[in-house]
Amino acid sequence: MIISNLSAVVASIGYLYASHMLWQKIKGKTVEFARAKLLKTVLLASGLHLISFMPLLFNGISLQFSLTISISLIAWISASALLLTNINKHTEMLGIFIFPIAALTTLLPFAQPEVQSIELTLGVHILLSIMAYSIMGLAAAQAILYSIQEKRFRQKRLTSLFKALPPLQIMEKTLVQLVLMGFIALSFALVTGGFFIEDMFAQHLIHKTFFAILSWIVYAIFLWGHFKRGWRGQKAARYTLWAYILLLLSYLGTQLILMLMNA
Repeated sequence: MIISNLSAVVASIGYLYASHMLWQKIKGKTVEFARAKLLKTVLLASGLHLISFMPLLFNGISLQFSLTISISLIAWISASALLLTNINKHTEMLGIFIFPIAALTTLLPFAQPEVQSIELTLGVHILLSIMAYSIMGLAAAQAILYSIQEKRFRQKRLTSLFKALPPLQIMEKTLVQLVLMGFIALSFALVTGGFFIEDMFAQHLIHKTFFAILSWIVYAIFLWGHFKRGWRGQKAARYTLWAYILLLLSYLGTQLILMLMNA
């Protein structure tokens, strides 16, 4: 536990330092931006972040979930996905929105939460679902930024923040890359989820399954349209946002139905 706590603290400091570096660049207070140093800092922070919550999440025979552990996991997935996009393009400036949140959520699991133990096979499905929600959430945020940036670029009203973001072409490529990664995770989540369905109505899964599949279809149509028809710009942003809204409804809609049934 001491190693986990120490890892969480150092990871949080690393995320905050990375956020500080990005903010200095946005404000124009750095003569030369040390991108390599930033990426190494985030790589170290994300590695320590993983070490900090793994003992809480995995106990060898089952997975243990709680709200705080799930939030920390989502932040780690988002930071890791952003690191992956930096392999072939400069997208580090998007971390100004992710790294401060990751710094805070790194420490959440140590608030002594109540955990729920779940058997390993079902836990893997839940992990894939969380991964899909996280990456698609990051893609939705990217779509919003891209949409605003494009509109402001056309109107010649870019602020210092939007000027610091990657060029529109890179923003668009990053959006597609995130959707593609999330689409793969969502596909596996849907396939593995099928093994645990016995009676959709009795298990109250009909709403969740319907909206999740509908979201998957919209994402599939967008990816097909992008690679085959060249869909881009505001159209790409709209497809991404609508698909994510459907994905949210797959969870929130089910929770709402259950609340009404229990009222």
